[in-house]
Amino acid sequence: MNDNKKYSFIYIRVMLILILAFVACREGNNNVSLPPDSTETIYDILVDANSPKGRVSPLLMGFGTIYSFEKDEMWQNGQGLMPSMLKRFNTGILRYPGGALVNRYHWNNLNGEGWKDNWNPNYDTANDKDPREYMDVDEYMMNVQAIDAEPMLGINMGSGLKYDRVQDGIDEAVALVKYCEEHGYAVRYWYLDNEPYHDGANYKMTAAEYAEQINLYVPAMKAINPDIEIIVNWKHNITSENNSLITLVEAAGIHIDIVEVHWYWQWGESSFNLWKDNSPMSTKNKWYNGGSYADEIMAFKPLMNSLGYPHIKLASNEWNIGPSASEASHPSKFESALMQSEMFSQYIDAGMHMACFWGAYWPLAEQGTNTVNRYLLDPTDDYSQNPSVTMFELFADAMGTEQVECRSMISDVYDIAIRDDVNDQLIIYVLNKKDSGESLSTGIKIKGYEIGTVNAISFVDTMMSESHLAGIDVKVEDDRLILHLPKNSLTKIVVKR
Repeated sequence: MNDNKKYSFIYIRVMLILILAFVACREGNNNVSLPPDSTETIYDILVDANSPKGRVSPLLMGFGTIYSFEKDEMWQNGQGLMPSMLKRFNTGILRYPGGALVNRYHWNNLNGEGWKDNWNPNYDTANDKDPREYMDVDEYMMNVQAIDAEPMLGINMGSGLKYDRVQDGIDEAVALVKYCEEHGYAVRYWYLDNEPYHDGANYKMTAAEYAEQINLYVPAMKAINPDIEIIVNWKHNITSENNSLITLVEAAGIHIDIVEVHWYWQWGESSFNLWKDNSPMSTKNKWYNGGSYADEIMAFKPLMNSLGYPHIKLASNEWNIGPSASEASHPSKFESALMQSEMFSQYIDAGMHMACFWGAYWPLAEQGTNTVNRYLLDPTDDYSQNPSVTMFELFADAMGTEQVECRSMISDVYDIAIRDDVNDQLIIYVLNKKDSGESLSTGIKIKGYEIGTVNAISFVDTMMSESHLAGIDVKVEDDRLILHLPKNSLTKIVVKR
């Protein structure tokens, strides 16, 4: 080759690389920088098993209970439908007694009427339910131990404020901490009230009022057990409109270990088409101008550092896609699960500390018209499993592992990778939001991990399987995997040496 042709060839090659890098930066969904050795091999995704990003918290696989809905027959002292399912997920934490009902909940005087407060002077005890229709603290602890998860107990602050009985509320909380200590219940995580900023709270608090209550309750509770961790719940505004969060942390940060936010994607407007147009999935809605879930999570620690409380961690202990504007626009059961998988992928990707999915089910008598598809179980079909169950089963192996670098150059694709040293395997999750064509041809380059056997399975909208799982063929070329991702799918690829 003469010098002119040689230099022309080099110039064309360099220009091609620059063009690919520009396209990747404009179109890639996460970690979109061009792999450094792309001059040698063209591929879409790079996994570097020798570049750890941090441990995937086992507390990400969490779920919420609603004590007044948890019938004995669903749990059967750790042997029923619910605990059997939660075991398969490798569940790390279980939240009790629920969401909005916690600020009407009195653990030592249960009525089974979640949203009716028996501290109300006009409360009629004739409304009290049969204890078999709900779960008390002892039953809860038995079930938590059966699934080998961490317990998380809620404290009612709303009743004390509403009925001018704050000291009684503190005494009630202290008595519960003592009860757990005396009965050998190792409860590390305690959450203080629920959405106290919401109009539907038993007592709606400002950030300053909530901070004042935190500063009263926590010292009294920690006098019984100084090792407990305190979770507080506030608005999900992290990167903008966060003044009230800052007020709360500045006033009570010394007594806060975890801030819990509630994320329901596009509440009242959720749809599959809207999700496909939203890459990556974002917290931005008609109320809040936020970034992606990963962006919000990663912005939290610098915010806490700036306030002088670097120890405070982030959780989302109620999360799901939101309900839709109408029955017609609500995602199908499979679509709901696929959308949920991206939220969960972003939680893993950004290193979220803790999360609890809401909800397992909602009793048929209380069922809304367009929300059943986003639950784990379908109360309209004898509590049969929704596809979300399969989705969580696919992620069960990721809990407690080491996340490693995973970089993509494909738009509308979200990918994460984990290294499971206990079972000596590398697992790659690839969410394909594209629906053009039947499949997407993909090359995955793997660095730092010898490829032996490879198995891949896709969670896909298919009538061939009730679980929506289909095997995927993978071709191995040296350090690369070549496969076809089905449209609108979540694929789990397991590589062993």
